[in-house]
Amino acid sequence: MNMQAVQAAFDAAYTKDPRDGLTITHTTEDGKLCIEVRHVNVEGDVHGFDVVAQPTEAEGKTAEEVGRDMAEVVERELAYAQLPAQDENGDFRRIVV
Repeated sequence: MNMQAVQAAFDAAYTKDPRDGLTITHTTEDGKLCIEVRHVNVEGDVHGFDVVAQPTEAEGKTAEEVGRDMAEVVERELAYAQLPAQDENGDFRRIVV
């Protein structure tokens, strides 16, 4: 699957969240697209999560569907308003789509 097409679909479907200190970045590695969502609160603490596109051929999804699914996950997680902190290993929660 073309991860650039997935990213383009994500960008088209994602409704930007206006909160201060929020960053959303994309990385592509080993045929996977990772959307990293980070928020620095007023105390300077970093919270966030990662959404990873790792579709299988058996799912039969298009790049556009995967990108839309990723946007829905990011929007839903941001709607909770309580973003998780890093775990004891310094990793953020990872959601695979």
